[in-house]
Amino acid sequence: MSKEEDFYNILSELFVGGQVEGCGGFINLMRIKSNYYKKIEELLKKDMENALRKYSTFREELFDKLYDFFRRYFTESGSIYFNSTPFHNNVYEKVYTNDKDVVLFWKTQML
Repeated sequence: MSKEEDFYNILSELFVGGQVEGCGGFINLMRIKSNYYKKIEELLKKDMENALRKYSTFREELFDKLYDFFRRYFTESGSIYFNSTPFHNNVYEKVYTNDKDVVLFWKTQML
């Protein structure tokens, strides 16, 4: 699978989740959400194609970085989650002060 396919798969899993079957209000909402995501994904793909026309050599690196970002910082439910971030990348910084032992900066501070 290419980096581009990986990115769109993780994005779909993040915002849509699994396929649902049955009937009911919640199931209908999940179908509406899935259909809405498909439209947004088409627009995103068009925008990405337009933006990458000039920089075709950057394509694999871009999708690799996007995939890593969504895999590291988001859970399956779409909430921000930091446990998947590797410690050796200095994702957060320890700051020692007189009144507090340790203050952690937001991991997305430099993004």
